[in-house]
Amino acid sequence: MRLLNWTKDYLARAGLDEPRLAAEVLLAHVLGCQRIDLYTRFSYEPTPEQLDAFRQLVQRAHKLEPVAYLVGEKEFYSLRFKVTPDVLVPRAETEMLVAEAVSHLSRLGRPGRVWDACTGSGCIAVATASCVKDALVLATDISPSAIAMAEENAAVNKVADRVRCRVANLLTLPEDCADLKDFDVITANPPYVADNQMVTETVLHEPSIAVHAGPEGLDFIRPIVSDAPKFLAAGGILVMEYGYAQADDVRDLIVATGAFQEPRILKDVQGIERSTVAARK
Repeated sequence: MRLLNWTKDYLARAGLDEPRLAAEVLLAHVLGCQRIDLYTRFSYEPTPEQLDAFRQLVQRAHKLEPVAYLVGEKEFYSLRFKVTPDVLVPRAETEMLVAEAVSHLSRLGRPGRVWDACTGSGCIAVATASCVKDALVLATDISPSAIAMAEENAAVNKVADRVRCRVANLLTLPEDCADLKDFDVITANPPYVADNQMVTETVLHEPSIAVHAGPEGLDFIRPIVSDAPKFLAAGGILVMEYGYAQADDVRDLIVATGAFQEPRILKDVQGIERSTVAARK
């Protein structure tokens, strides 16, 4: 327990988000146990080798290298996902997209079809398929490395039979997936940080291709909004995440298509407008 407390304080001084959680994740990884086990074996003394490995990871975390990369996985929607520097680290606010997709699919009364663009690790696609047992999900990304990871995460979470992972740019529908059109849900967490916008040291460790999106941060949001109506069924929804202060711009882009009802804005736990749900007319 003293080790965890010291590590928490050390990481907090570096400005790490949730330093206690980071300390627990790193120690559990080194000890090969679950985080909850740390509190049932509090009298356990790590071996010198384990302490050395732990110190090395803590030093890297102190330099704001993402903890998920250090341990090779991240929890998202109560599932575990493999992550590497090839993909963006899944974040809690992105779980809103899954919740909206699951809610919509549960009201259909039939098997639904989902397209998750810019899938990265596949966290949105896999979590949605895991929650909705009859959903068919297409997960696409321009990065072959990301798609390989999404495939692995689909297999680990036992939904590979219902999640198709394909290399594709934004909403370019792969030829062998034309049978899935029209989609009931399109989800997207595209790059949305403006090129000149400051980001945290932690984000600098993540792939630039998954972060930056032109001078306004809208270079990928624009084509997704423009193309989504072509692939959505009537009443289908577009659920998309975006950055700080982009809500008005995204709303205007959606309304300008003339294809959607008035979009609904969702706020994250910090009260920041973080994502939009728009239903096709």
